[in-house]
Amino acid sequence: MEKKSPFIFFALVLLFFIPALNFINFDTASAVVFLLVILYLIVRNRKILVFQQMLHIGKIPLIYAVLWKTKFGIKFMEKFAKKYRELVKLFGYSFVGFGFFGMIFISVNILIMLVRLFIAPKAASEGVALVLPLTNIPGLGFLSFWHFLITIFITVLIHEFAHGIVARAHNVPVKSSGLGIFGIVLPIFPLAFVEPEEKKLVKEQDIVQYSIFAAGPMVNIIFAALILLLTLYVIVPIENNITHPIGFSYNGVAEDFPAQTAGMEPGMIINTVNGVEVLTYQDFSSEIGELRPGEEVTLGTLNGTFTIITKAATDDPERGMIGILDIRNEVRLKERFETYGPVYFWIRGLLKWLYFINLIIGLMNLLPLLVTDGGRMLKLALDKIIVNKKKSAKVWMFIGALFIFTLIGALLVKYGLSFFAFIGMG
Repeated sequence: MEKKSPFIFFALVLLFFIPALNFINFDTASAVVFLLVILYLIVRNRKILVFQQMLHIGKIPLIYAVLWKTKFGIKFMEKFAKKYRELVKLFGYSFVGFGFFGMIFISVNILIMLVRLFIAPKAASEGVALVLPLTNIPGLGFLSFWHFLITIFITVLIHEFAHGIVARAHNVPVKSSGLGIFGIVLPIFPLAFVEPEEKKLVKEQDIVQYSIFAAGPMVNIIFAALILLLTLYVIVPIENNITHPIGFSYNGVAEDFPAQTAGMEPGMIINTVNGVEVLTYQDFSSEIGELRPGEEVTLGTLNGTFTIITKAATDDPERGMIGILDIRNEVRLKERFETYGPVYFWIRGLLKWLYFINLIIGLMNLLPLLVTDGGRMLKLALDKIIVNKKKSAKVWMFIGALFIFTLIGALLVKYGLSFFAFIGMG
């Protein structure tokens, strides 16, 4: 990694995005303004920032991180670790077993996906998507800019503070902490980081190192579990009392299937089928039963009525399909609660993304890639299992490369850039 001033590149990007300020949509405008402010701050403060390039073409950075090293939060880590030292150590030790279990769990799932990529690339890639703001995430819906920004910041903050607190509980110094931005051409993801004293860390017992590495992802997973419990036992009961069902929506339409052909668009709310009111997807399923290919179905939505002829499913010629994907029930606040609607649904959405992104970041950080916490855990384990350090390093790099290849391959297939087709596997 090398440090280079990206002044010219960022200045060009800044000029390119100025017209975007004319967007009417507040969420989009917020994203553009945030991007412009970040670019300006990076250029202005470039002398005190650490600019780490992971991939670049000439002087143009493609994948990089911009870090602002400070002492942010170190006093808090010191104080917390000192006050609850033995409890922090205990939790840290328990994280090790769960961390390796999580590593095995996510690794097996990724390896299954690798096999499926060679057998059925398109189907294997369906569960993979980039979690980016202002996009529809399959199965979850639209990710607004502010939900993304707040969720990512909280997620990385608790992740890095967990590393720092466990490190300090074992008297491993924390050199610096701070904020940053991870960029893929443009600065996209906000970062928080903690930098333990590496020379001191590698001299610690294996169990101590494992516990420090596992702390970040395990705290993310625990936080996701707490959000889930809050949703199930607090949010859902409240919602059942203040809302009523109005139908169900969908986030996608299958290509070349009746819904797409009829002009149905993602986000429409279906509330009748064949003239009968259906307020939930369960009502809809009960009303239409099992569809056969060639059946006529009339769907009523808030945007109009659509009459379609079902088509045979690709995996079952006896089953008829409409072609709507990522279905979810929709509710509306009762009249006396409508004033609080925007605030309530915004908070509800934030909790949804806090759960999902913490869970995903926790699990993905346990994946044995070359730059993740799981990767460092695996490297330490391999160094103990394989005495020869060169062989250990080769095995570690092979495993990391295998998982990177699988993830990149799935994303390429997902977004229509399948390289498998070129070798006769698509």
